[in-house]
Amino acid sequence: MKAYHLSIVIIVFIFSAFTVKSDELVKAPNMLDISGIVWVEGDKFIGIHDAKNNPEKKNWPRVTLLQLPKSELDGVIRTQYDLKFPGPGGTSSDMESAASIPGGGFLFVESGQEGEGHRRIFHAVYAEGKLSIASYINWPVEIKNVEATEVHKVGDKMVFLYAERAQDMPETMLRWAELSLNPLSIGSFSEVTYSAKDPTGNGARPIVALDLDSEGNIYSVAAFDSGSDDGPYRSVVWKIGQLAENKEGKPEVKLSEPERIATLDSLKVESIAVVEAKGGTKRIYVGTDDEHYGGILRLLPASD
Repeated sequence: MKAYHLSIVIIVFIFSAFTVKSDELVKAPNMLDISGIVWVEGDKFIGIHDAKNNPEKKNWPRVTLLQLPKSELDGVIRTQYDLKFPGPGGTSSDMESAASIPGGGFLFVESGQEGEGHRRIFHAVYAEGKLSIASYINWPVEIKNVEATEVHKVGDKMVFLYAERAQDMPETMLRWAELSLNPLSIGSFSEVTYSAKDPTGNGARPIVALDLDSEGNIYSVAAFDSGSDDGPYRSVVWKIGQLAENKEGKPEVKLSEPERIATLDSLKVESIAVVEAKGGTKRIYVGTDDEHYGGILRLLPASD
């Protein structure tokens, strides 16, 4: 009988020694959604987050410096920027895309989602690790829900390119116009229709992210969202055409037969960055917005 009680005491002692009290548990930090990414330099990227400007999310992070992992213990290193957004609209709301400007700087772009009063395009400048918003304009055209934007230089012209998300639709429009920075302005748009390949049907979004390489090749992301913040999701990265000068010397998007770069089951990719090393080697990074699961930043396998 005494041995029996002694065993219980020993078991309880061992259990107590290796059990952490509930108020001592440490919650693992999730990386927030990455609704847009731009490569900065070296192993550094800037990620933007789509928090809405409402009482619950007003103080959530909007823009974060992301540094690729140095060890498995560190993960992606994140440094939050505390940006001041100019104008009467206040803090950003539903920023869904970011674009690198050739020569320096970035555009951070609100989606203009229907029902939202925020439809702004911010010009950000970066120097010596510091980031600030230099100016902004309102979207110059009517939009419904834009999650994909990019800037590319064609000849001596800076060109702004965007696509509507086009939820549940079989196609979307790629639109482009000349961009000026001083002051920030966007000219008249041209457009071409892009037909979705995969995914398609209900829950499919034909274009949710864009980036271009130095040759003007257009990389896009299509995604499936079940409508639940728990998923499931699915994404496909495509190379769909080129932005270049036409015979008249004007910028023009020429679509080609889409080339599948990668398929990512269970992930909702919403951002893409094509990083080119000296010698022409390309590395493609994607960022996800997996809702309740947070976000991840990943390098895709090299394609042929």
